[in-house]
Amino acid sequence: MRRTSRPTTTPAAARRRLAAVLAATAALTLAAVPGPAAAAPQEDADPRLQSRYVTMPDGVRIAVDVYLPAGTAPGAGADLPTVLTVQRYWRARAEAGRSGGITEAARRWTARGYAYVTADLRGTGASFGTLTSEPSDEAAADAGPLSDWIAAQPWSNGRVGTTGDSYGGDTAMLTASLGNHHIAAAAPISYDFDANEDLARPGGLLIEPRLAPYAMLLRILDGTGGTTCETDEETRRICDLVGLHGVTPRPVDGPDGPALLAAARAEHAGNVNQTEMARAGTHRDYRDGPKAWKAGSVAERTEAIEAGGVPVFTRAGWLDAGTANGVLSQFSALSNTQDDWIGPWNHSATWFADPFRPARPVTAAEREENDQRVVAFFDHYVRDGARPDGRRRVHYYTFNEGTWRTTDRWPVAGTRTRRLHLGQDHTLDRRRPERAGTDRLVLDPTAGTGEFDRWNTNLSGDQVSYPDRAAVDAKLLSYTTAPLTEDTRITGSAKVTLDVTGLAGSERGALHAYLEHVAPDGRVTYLTEGQLSLTERAVADRDDNPDWRRLRTPRTYAAADSAPFPQGRAQRVVIDLQPVSALFRAGDRIRLSIAAANPDSFELLPADGRAAYLIGHGGGRASTLDLPVVG
Repeated sequence: MRRTSRPTTTPAAARRRLAAVLAATAALTLAAVPGPAAAAPQEDADPRLQSRYVTMPDGVRIAVDVYLPAGTAPGAGADLPTVLTVQRYWRARAEAGRSGGITEAARRWTARGYAYVTADLRGTGASFGTLTSEPSDEAAADAGPLSDWIAAQPWSNGRVGTTGDSYGGDTAMLTASLGNHHIAAAAPISYDFDANEDLARPGGLLIEPRLAPYAMLLRILDGTGGTTCETDEETRRICDLVGLHGVTPRPVDGPDGPALLAAARAEHAGNVNQTEMARAGTHRDYRDGPKAWKAGSVAERTEAIEAGGVPVFTRAGWLDAGTANGVLSQFSALSNTQDDWIGPWNHSATWFADPFRPARPVTAAEREENDQRVVAFFDHYVRDGARPDGRRRVHYYTFNEGTWRTTDRWPVAGTRTRRLHLGQDHTLDRRRPERAGTDRLVLDPTAGTGEFDRWNTNLSGDQVSYPDRAAVDAKLLSYTTAPLTEDTRITGSAKVTLDVTGLAGSERGALHAYLEHVAPDGRVTYLTEGQLSLTERAVADRDDNPDWRRLRTPRTYAAADSAPFPQGRAQRVVIDLQPVSALFRAGDRIRLSIAAANPDSFELLPADGRAAYLIGHGGGRASTLDLPVVG
């Protein structure tokens, strides 16, 4: 058997990626919080901090840090609104013999007159319990009793706003499904609406190269299976890079705090192994006891979220994994009051990410602008107690134009589908070719999307950067239009339909599709992509498609609907592309590129890297690209 080569990751690149993963987790506690306000009282005074346990109805103790504004007297009727964040990556770190300091998030929220409560997720940090899935049903439910406890405190006004970034955003949105009357608003930032489709297995394909370092981080943090900084060379390197040696979650106050921390962490040793779960969970309906993709899915709780009526603010980046797809699914499925922002950002909006401009860290002014939107939302609903007004808006940014727009409907008004046909000589045209033909696609295990692509940022917090793709496209099948005669703006989700004949190795293969912009000077700019494991190609009845999937091709990704891809017989394959908004100017060209692998971010199918396909076009073998054109 021929040995298949794959791009190698240099040790330096691996170290950067691991360091970025861990640094990003530390940054998550600082995201989605307000900057200092001009009228904020005593900005230089530390808030009051109490670390303690709150016992859940099943007896599991959850570690919480309660921060109150400076000058708040114990037991006083301060009538404070509260911000609640449930953290996966420890609510605070402490060195041996030291309790840890005041977090920047706590300083900023309390300066605005809020109580700030941050909790370790069940089975993590200093909380007791075992995490049976990511997150488990029990962990997702704990925010309800925590909110009840907050509302019962003498300093509380009875209203709680839940927020968080990334995993903390997932838990904040799940909290909105609990039907708890104290929860007045939710602000999930850069969250995964459905961890299966929007992050771990888009199109049924595992993001294996990106997942492994992140999963190792979780094992170190939790001590899963006894994993520590000293387990092996890899864990030592991770801990060396980010200073995890001698660092623990913050224990609760009191002389028993360290002993309670040790007892809690002993229960984490049995936490779920995320890598094993992701590999075993090939299908969306996977379940192994409590381990299931649906356990932590916001998508599976849309009816409960809608029934609860909690107003939602959210923010996502067009190029942050599938988070924008999730926001649009949320908008389409929920009638809740919403203020949704989709912009030129990486994960957590720490980097500006417009593929037509150089990547750069966001400016202090840009960060302040984003943060103040969250503050204003919470001021309205959590501080002032306003009732939801039913307004639903999406604010979105357009690449290659730099313009923000606001809509109260999706697809946006004036959207029409423009169909382009693949044809002879790698053309893409509005006219359907009369002459039928095929092009051969051979899996190239070196043709990927690079180190800093959209799938990397979600698990690392890295920038998003796509270099000129002209050289990569030379390894793929590419179909390109003639220069456009007028400006063309696309906004929404494009769809690729291919006539595919499987050749040797294709039974368990995959296809990747890239929508690209070709400038008059020949530069090729990435816009968006889609992928599909060909065993998951079955299209379901539209009536069976849940509301949250109404913008996506009806699919179940269920084990019962999976089947090997036949060889030698043409099949119709539909691939959804991630949503995007971008402008093509007159003289630009539109390109669709097809690949059989993306080794930088996805598992290789088949595993030996040997597969080939025929892509049909023209005549009765139509292959098309449907674009959502506006205006």
